[in-house]
Amino acid sequence: MEAKKSVRMALIGTGGMGRKYANLILFGRIPCMELTAMVCRSESAKAWAADTLRTLPEGSESPRIFDSADALYAEPDLYDAVLIVTPHKTHPELAKRAFALGKHVLSDKPAAVTAAEAEEMCVKAEENGVLFSLMFQQRFIPKHVRLKAILESELLGRIRRVLMESTRYFRTEFYHASGTWRSSWAGEGGGLLINQGQHILDLWQYLFGMPEIVFAEIPFGKYNHFDVDDEATIVMRYADGMTGTFIASTGEAGGADRLTISGSKGRLVLTGNEIELAVYSEDSDLYRRNAQVTDARDLRIVRSVEPFGQEAPMAEYIALLTNFSAAVRGEEELVSTGRSGIGSLALTNAAYLSAWKDERITLPVDGEEYAGLLAAKCLPTEM
Repeated sequence: MEAKKSVRMALIGTGGMGRKYANLILFGRIPCMELTAMVCRSESAKAWAADTLRTLPEGSESPRIFDSADALYAEPDLYDAVLIVTPHKTHPELAKRAFALGKHVLSDKPAAVTAAEAEEMCVKAEENGVLFSLMFQQRFIPKHVRLKAILESELLGRIRRVLMESTRYFRTEFYHASGTWRSSWAGEGGGLLINQGQHILDLWQYLFGMPEIVFAEIPFGKYNHFDVDDEATIVMRYADGMTGTFIASTGEAGGADRLTISGSKGRLVLTGNEIELAVYSEDSDLYRRNAQVTDARDLRIVRSVEPFGQEAPMAEYIALLTNFSAAVRGEEELVSTGRSGIGSLALTNAAYLSAWKDERITLPVDGEEYAGLLAAKCLPTEM
């Protein structure tokens, strides 16, 4: 039987996460994927690469090391796809250059800083006939896969209300100072929502789709001495009447995640690694209209609990990289496409715009207005 051809990957960005992805590929954790090139700009990155490559199994091929993306892109015959793990604002240019070379791209989140930029990236990928994927690995976590299946089964009926609260991404001042680009309008394009919040907002729009109207209350710099967000509350309204509340914070130590989904046929609560289901004996919309009592006493409720064990380290990343490898080889469809990832940026842009203007925002966001207001935020302030 003929061996499957491996996807040759080039890595741009060898910071903390870039090194983790590199190790997964180098040590054979991703089926049919090999690392053939890496961009290591700093001396520390080059030292890490040298130390890592010395530990590879005997007979393994070592990737070529490049000093810059320019040097990497000058030798396109070395790779089939590019993995981008650099600061947010650099993603669009690096991705579009790879697309122009006919290379597939897997980019760390977010695709860009604005939804308009992400849309342009998707168009360029489509024009060049290549795949564009984003590192939204939470779609592959088993409890989230189960959530998606429950919603698609319509077990809960018509979804009326959703509450998602995420406060587990606690960050210290040391973290915020760990890169000059972090936690700033000029460097990162925002704070919590454009960084940690992208994973949670991606999961939101992946499960529930996009709202019509967004209103956000964001106390910028509530826990830190900076101008960007470290807490956000977003209220959303959908065309079918569903309402949603999204709460996130990086300032609460000992935080956790909790998701409540209220539907006409049942209720779901996800807390940590446990899904609690309450399924009604009949649709509560019908019961409300027809019941001859004043409350829910005649509505039978079947309750169940579904626990999920602790995931193995990096398991969801391995699943996403494996899906990308299979998609490049034409064996699977991408789960996390670049186009499906526009939603989390659109929600972020709408939330920032709402907070800046203190008003409800109707989606889609006016891209030019948003870009102009963001540019003004990036200007240095007078002392």
